[in-house]
Amino acid sequence: MLPKKNFYFFIFFILIFISTYSKSSEYKIVGKVNNEIITNVDLENQVKFLLLTNNNLKNLSKNDLLELSKNSLIKEIIKKKEIDKFINIEKRSNLETKLIEQNYISLGFKNKKEYIIFLKKEGINLELVKRKLVLEHLWGALVYEKFKKQIKIDEKEIIKKIKRYKNQQEKIYELNVSEILFDLDVNLNELNEFIKKYGFKNAALKFSISDTASKGGEIGWVNLGSLSPELQEKILPLKTGEYTKPIKIPSGNLIIKINAKREIKKKFDLEKEKKKQIIFEQNKQINIFSINYYKKLKQNSIINEYR
Repeated sequence: MLPKKNFYFFIFFILIFISTYSKSSEYKIVGKVNNEIITNVDLENQVKFLLLTNNNLKNLSKNDLLELSKNSLIKEIIKKKEIDKFINIEKRSNLETKLIEQNYISLGFKNKKEYIIFLKKEGINLELVKRKLVLEHLWGALVYEKFKKQIKIDEKEIIKKIKRYKNQQEKIYELNVSEILFDLDVNLNELNEFIKKYGFKNAALKFSISDTASKGGEIGWVNLGSLSPELQEKILPLKTGEYTKPIKIPSGNLIIKINAKREIKKKFDLEKEKKKQIIFEQNKQINIFSINYYKKLKQNSIINEYR
C-alpha cells in the first residue's frame, strides 16, 4: 500500500490529468496557418467577434458563418505575422484605449461600462476585441508606410475633374456607397444568389477582398464627381438600394451599391472638394496596395484546413 503522503499526491496527479484531458478533448484543430493552429474555440470566439461588429451576420447559415470566421482568422494570422516583423503589437495600450472607445461609440453604447457589460453577457473577451482592433489598425498603418511613396496624386487632374463634373451637372450629388471587390474566379451566380438571400453587407463580408469587407463593404459618402467616368455611367441610372453589374478593374471585379443619395446644397468650395477627393483617391490606392500585399503574403503561406 502507498504511504499516505504518496497516496494523496497520486490522487492529486490523477485529478489534474483527468481535468487536463477533459479540457483538451473539448478542443479540436480546424486549421493551421504556417506554424499557428486554429482551434474550434478560436473559431467560436471569431464568430462572436464578427457578430459584434456586424449583427447582420446572424442571418447567415451556420456553415457560412463558420466558413467566414475561419477565413477571417486565416487573414488575421497572416497579417499579424507580417506586422510582427516591423511593429511591436504588445506595446500599444494607448492605441487600444482609443480603438475600444471608437468601437463602442460606433456600436451605439453610451460608455465603456455599458459596453463591457454587453461583452460579458455575450461571452466576448475584451482583451480579444482589443487585439483584433489593434491588429487591423496596425495593418493599415503598415500598408501606408510601406507604399506611401508609390501613391500618385495628380492635383491638377483632380481639379479638372471637379470642374468638369460641376459644369456638366445642374445639381451636385453625394452618394453613400458600398462595394464588393472580388476575384475573377468567384462564381457570379453564387455571389448573386448570396446577395439575394443574405443581403449585400453579408456578401461583402464573405466574398470581398477589399479592406472594406470588414465593414460590410461600406465606403461611405463620396461625391459622384470623384468617381471615374465609367463608374459614373454605371451608377447614375441606379436608384437607392440598387447595385451595378460587375465592373472589371485591375484588382478584380467590382460591384457598387447605392445606399443613399443627397444633393449638396451648400455653396461650392473648390478647395474643400479638392481635399476630399485627394483623400478619397489616396484611400482607393492604399486599398489596392493592401489587397495585393495580402495576396502575396497568402501565396507564400502554408494553409491547411481540417474538418
